[in-house]
Amino acid sequence: MYKHVFTILIVFSSINAIYSQNRAIQGKVIYDNYNDFDPIPYADIIINDSIKIGRTGMDGCFQFETSLPVNKLTISSVGVEDADLIISDNCNNIELIMISLPHRCFMSLRKINKERRKIYKNLPRLHKEAYEKGIFQSPYACYIQEFYEWR
Repeated sequence: MYKHVFTILIVFSSINAIYSQNRAIQGKVIYDNYNDFDPIPYADIIINDSIKIGRTGMDGCFQFETSLPVNKLTISSVGVEDADLIISDNCNNIELIMISLPHRCFMSLRKINKERRKIYKNLPRLHKEAYEKGIFQSPYACYIQEFYEWR
C-alpha cells in the first residue's frame, strides 16, 4: 500500500516539476548601420504583448528567465521599428537585426511600405552576414518576424 502511495507522490511531484520550470531566453539586438551592425542599447523587451520583462544592455545583449509561456516577443527602441517576433519553444537564443525608421518626407505610405518590404526581404542575408562577422552565433533566425504594412 505504501509503495503505491509513494509511487503516486513521485509521479505527481515530477509532473509538477516539469511544468513549473523556468525558461531562459537570451539574445542580441543590433541594427544595420551601413554594414556596421551596431548594438541597440536599452531596448525594451515585452513578452506576450503585455509584460515588460527587461531591457538590453549597452552591448545590445539581454537575458531573462520566466516561468510564463512565451509565444510572442516584442522589442522596441527609439529610432527603430518595433520588432514583433513569434518564437517557438525551442527558440532560446534570439539574434535580431532591427530596422531604422524611415525618414522620408513627402512620400506616400505605399512607397514607404514598398521600401520597408525590400528591407524585410533582405534581413535573412543580413543575419547571415552578421554570423560571418562573428556577431551572431547562428546563421539563421529561430523566430518568425512578419511584415506589417503601415496604414
